[in-house]
Amino acid sequence: MEKILRFHKNLANVLGALIILIVVIIVVEAGGRFLFNKPLPGPIEASRVILAWILFLSLAYALVQKAHVQVTVILERFSPASRLWAETIIDLVSVGFFVLVIFSGWLQFWDSFKVGEVMAAPIWIPFWLAKLSVPVGCLLFVGQFLVNIFNRFNAPKGQGAQAEKEGI
Repeated sequence: MEKILRFHKNLANVLGALIILIVVIIVVEAGGRFLFNKPLPGPIEASRVILAWILFLSLAYALVQKAHVQVTVILERFSPASRLWAETIIDLVSVGFFVLVIFSGWLQFWDSFKVGEVMAAPIWIPFWLAKLSVPVGCLLFVGQFLVNIFNRFNAPKGQGAQAEKEGI
């Protein structure tokens, strides 16, 4: 489980670096435009690709950190055993949904890759690069749901909730 936590911390560092990269791209573009009358070509399109990766790669990290919005009004009324099963069912439904998103996202990526789809930008930016973020990010998300389900049932008695809280 330590490897999973380390992976997510490294992933969070990469995501932070990507956010900084977007800021640098925008600052260079604005500076070039106002100071030298030479804007950087394609900053908006490049930022969109990077933002897609940030969005989809952060899903699993947010799940580990318990940062996704949850409505727990009903779950709070359940006994611990019932809550365990209800949360597992919710996670399994989520897995099913995101498997469909992975499949659909892969088809979108593959079609874009096959035809060589590019963004309408002053520089060559392949559209498939952004579309690939959907299946990759959702695959990590599904993997983390499965890890959570596994941990829920394999933690020592009484520690299932603690392992859930720690996100491992």
